Amino acid sequence: MAKLTKVFGAIMCFLGTVCLLVTLFIYLNSSAYLNYNVDKQPSIAKLGIFPFFFLGAALLTFGILFAKDKVLDQHH
Repeated sequence: MAKLTKVFGAIMCFLGTVCLLVTLFIYLNSSAYLNYNVDKQPSIAKLGIFPFFFLGAALLTFGILFAKDKVLDQHH
């Protein structure tokens, strides 16, 4: 069972990293970062990418915790 959690953690790490990279790419190509629309500088929340950033960060965090798997490897 412990090896399955490591595989699941690795999959979550991969998906979290991809989600964070896509979110970063979208943010860096938006009007919040670029100066072509100086009058309107929306925030990350107004762009609508904050939930995806939070999802990617949560997936990456829980993926790292599952990949370490220190709780299930200890034999009592």
